[in-house]
Amino acid sequence: MIDLSSLSKQAVLAAKEAGKLISLSLNNELNISQKETGSTLASQVVTEVDCKSQNLILETLRPSCDEFSIAVLAEEEEDNKSRLEHDYFWCIDPLDGTLPFIEGKPGYAVSIGLVSKCGKPQIGVVYDPFHQTLYEAARGQGVKINNEPCLLYTSPSPRDQRGARVPAWAGKKKRGGG
Repeated sequence: MIDLSSLSKQAVLAAKEAGKLISLSLNNELNISQKETGSTLASQVVTEVDCKSQNLILETLRPSCDEFSIAVLAEEEEDNKSRLEHDYFWCIDPLDGTLPFIEGKPGYAVSIGLVSKCGKPQIGVVYDPFHQTLYEAARGQGVKINNEPCLLYTSPSPRDQRGARVPAWAGKKKRGGG
């Protein structure tokens, strides 16, 4: 049985460490290349920071992969399909939003998820190093923003123009008198 609390802590650590690396690289000259895959510039562009961030994340999560037999699906690696043979896999985008990062603008983050074989998310961690904001959630353990519990409003949500459900709205939990 996997320990979502422990794995969530590992994912948070990995995301924050990768975020530090990304922040330190923000004003440096970048080595930019293009991947063969993808149909848009956003899906083709890659920097050495993407790769270094991914390596740092994998180094941090590797013990959990060994202990719990968790596969990996990572943005900057070929999909070896091992995720289809394991009960869980880490889904990693080490620098989600490479184009804004290259431009030195907000809009990039480190994204790490743990997904079950049947496709159900177990853990989600997104760290925005530009704003130093950490979003984390684990199945059955609630949602946090910068380690503060967050309330999810799941009352009937409005529908957009196409009739699709708009996601539940999130609001910070108020403390004290107001």
